[in-house]
Amino acid sequence: MRFNENLTAVVAADLEQSVVPALMGDPGIGKSSFVEALAASMSTRAFILPCNQLAAKEDLTGTRLVPYERTDGTQAYKQVFYPHAVVQEAVDYATTHTSEHPILFLDEINRTNSDVTSAILTLVTLRRMGQTDLPTNLRLVVAGNDTGNVSPLDEASLSRFAVYHVSPDAMTLVQILGDACNPYVKAVLLDHPETVFARSTVALAAVDGS
Repeated sequence: MRFNENLTAVVAADLEQSVVPALMGDPGIGKSSFVEALAASMSTRAFILPCNQLAAKEDLTGTRLVPYERTDGTQAYKQVFYPHAVVQEAVDYATTHTSEHPILFLDEINRTNSDVTSAILTLVTLRRMGQTDLPTNLRLVVAGNDTGNVSPLDEASLSRFAVYHVSPDAMTLVQILGDACNPYVKAVLLDHPETVFARSTVALAAVDGS
């Protein structure tokens, strides 16, 4: 599907029913921008966590040793799990804005190691991280890549989502970029929208020294 009004309507309907959309496509085609624009259209905020920056599942659920008092009055320590800062920020916002449906966007879920991907899938399924439950009004959207150096998602994993294989749309891209879009690039996209699919190539030229 293209990034356009039809996709916006379908994903918004999923979120209304607490279904988790999965946007699958090439990197750099505007998935994050799409989710931010979607949140704005819903009069709320999107909290973006680039999962490819997580080296281990502990980065998603950090741990701390917290002191506590035993029943006999002696002090001991227990391990407590704390959500990633972005997840905690989303939880805090949803808790204090109960009339909204903010979005926690877990980007690049399969461009990391399999342990992190597994932890993300657990978060989506259980809606819980450590001792923290996700508020009922907090919506989840995930994104990943169809090809490249990715952790494979099996059928059981994909069954947790409403999967959309997405591709860029020239007009939507121009609208999202607004004044930030180079005017020459904008002119080409408007006259030749098919070029939004073009990939850059590196041309190498060999010359002799004469």
